[in-house]
Amino acid sequence: MAALQKIRNRGVFIGIIIGGALLAFIAGDALKSGGSLLTDSRNEMAEIAGESVNIRDFQNRFNHNLEVAKMMSGQNSVSSEQSDKIREQVWQQMVQEIVMNREYDELGISLTSQELFDMVQGNNIDPTIRQLFTGKDGQFDKENVVETLKQLISAPDGTPQKEYWLNIEEQLIAQRTLTKYNTLIAKGLYIPTPYAKNMAGNGSKKVSFDYVVKNYNSISDSTITVTAEEIKAYYNENKESFQQSESRKIDYVPFNITPSTEDFAYTKKWISDLKDDFIAEENVVQFVELNSDTKFNTYYFAKDENSNKDLDAFMFSGKKGDVFGPYDENDAYKLAKISDIKMMADSVKARHILISPVNGDFKAAEAKADSLKQLIEKGADFAEVAQANSADQGSAVNGGDLGWFTQGRMVPAFNDAAFSSKKNEIKLVTTQYGAHLIQVVALSKAVKKVQVAVLDRKVEASQKTFQAAYAAARKFAGENQERKAFFKAISEQGLTRRVANLKKDTKLIPGLESSRELVQIAYKTDNMESVLLNNDNSAVFEFGDKFVVAILSDIKEEGYASVNDVQATVEREVRKNKKAEMMIASMSKNSKGSQSLLSVAQKENLEVKTAADISFQSFQIPGAGIEPNVIANASNTEKGKISAPIKGNQGVYMIRVNEVKEDAITDDAINTFKIRMNQNFQYRSNYQSMQVLRKNANIDDKRYMFY
Repeated sequence: MAALQKIRNRGVFIGIIIGGALLAFIAGDALKSGGSLLTDSRNEMAEIAGESVNIRDFQNRFNHNLEVAKMMSGQNSVSSEQSDKIREQVWQQMVQEIVMNREYDELGISLTSQELFDMVQGNNIDPTIRQLFTGKDGQFDKENVVETLKQLISAPDGTPQKEYWLNIEEQLIAQRTLTKYNTLIAKGLYIPTPYAKNMAGNGSKKVSFDYVVKNYNSISDSTITVTAEEIKAYYNENKESFQQSESRKIDYVPFNITPSTEDFAYTKKWISDLKDDFIAEENVVQFVELNSDTKFNTYYFAKDENSNKDLDAFMFSGKKGDVFGPYDENDAYKLAKISDIKMMADSVKARHILISPVNGDFKAAEAKADSLKQLIEKGADFAEVAQANSADQGSAVNGGDLGWFTQGRMVPAFNDAAFSSKKNEIKLVTTQYGAHLIQVVALSKAVKKVQVAVLDRKVEASQKTFQAAYAAARKFAGENQERKAFFKAISEQGLTRRVANLKKDTKLIPGLESSRELVQIAYKTDNMESVLLNNDNSAVFEFGDKFVVAILSDIKEEGYASVNDVQATVEREVRKNKKAEMMIASMSKNSKGSQSLLSVAQKENLEVKTAADISFQSFQIPGAGIEPNVIANASNTEKGKISAPIKGNQGVYMIRVNEVKEDAITDDAINTFKIRMNQNFQYRSNYQSMQVLRKNANIDDKRYMFY
């Protein structure tokens, strides 16, 4: 079953295929038939293209993918971040499956069993299969594929390797079907030669010109009056510019659970009461591990290396066993005891051989490393053994050489072994990466270094402090449940008011630990007149070291922003347009009869500037900024002629083209440009077609109600 083990070992690689949100999806029967999608609105997690998605179906698929991920990694659990990622992948898979299956059915796109056979063991092997079944000799082994499939067919359902394979096949089908769809679209794209010639010409023509610009900020805003009618008219004419995505805003008051003066005094007394025991204790490592908030640090400090200057001075003036403190540092009280003083190298040059555990078997890795150690001690060349056996390929090619490194650069166990070694001594040490054979081949000059055992206790809020913060939050919430009272109390009591803009998928509100619940609550109500209530029907939320009282302040639906919401933006644009009209009138008047830009500049009190080698495809004008309208006019203005005033982003411009350089456009150049444009359009079509289909599916995403 070597190939099956290889499938397991390639779990991460296959996971990328399975998890690709837009390029892969699971072809399951439940969503195709719709039979398991219950219409109970309480369990409806989404509606996609008119099809209801039930939370139980989604959760079943999520659980399946989660188990696959566990099997691939060989672990019994995954992190919360991985779990969230898998959940998002399942959502993308389900959306794409529902949306694309409709398209496939309408267009008659499918994948036959013969095609799948061809991809797995025929003449057109899929790259995924080819990579899985390519041997060390670099050759694809088709016989191994056939043998593996025979074993998988006879294997019981639920066998990890069989589950892996079924997922691989599903992804192969999904990818190939999507490829057919994208190819169909790509074949419908065509770049007419005249269009390609025109675009190529735009890039080949470059102009250099003089220009003057009258900036909008040269006219004070206070001199321009904007009426409500003008604002409304501009909004209606440019409504498409004011599309918005859905969002919600909350205002909240945090009540911090911060340690009190009593809490600081208590912690200081606690650490002080342990000082005599700490002084008397000989096994300082065990004492620290049993009593300290922070584990024992094996690091040896050189002079002036410790950031605490008072402690540093003590370390290099005291003797072994001396104790410094109590002292406060980083909201903790500490005692520091000199646990060792020695002359040590400041840096070492070493090489190593790493034996990685297979399926988490560290004992086997250690056994192999020990056998290699014995070979080297009997005369085998360390570099040759490293090249042949080390899992650290970055150093293996150099005989395991890691170069020079200082203390603290490596993981603790590796670091301790390296800096406690004699020259050429070989040590076997195990880290989270596996078993290492370490040999120090050179050491820098030895200097005095000191190791300190630090006993610390973080100052934390007591139950009394906790209750006081909760009481303050509860009192505020109870007395100020309505909007008017809420904001009035904040002002009168001098409290801190925070604002958070939320999306349905916001996982964390900055500054509030594990605050997803508040996001969900904000989306489960439209009430903006009363404070929000948590799942326990309380107005006080607890997030880490804070209690929070919040109120929903704004609801923005997906679509067009209201005139009131964008009034400041619209008013600014209307004012700019009025300024532009005034400037155009003034510059038009002062340019009549002018033979040069200099005379216009003198009348308008402006400076003549120069721009060189600007083409139609240029992004900006150096010194002027992003000005597409000016660039377009410059590309089409007759040489030597002064242009009419041009409305730009920063102000109103007038230009005079001084030089035009135009490269000859050959048929080969047009053809090359045509090919490049076609490739660009095909790439965009793959993405944009999916975006259009998703938009037309009118997706109503209600995941926020469950996660």
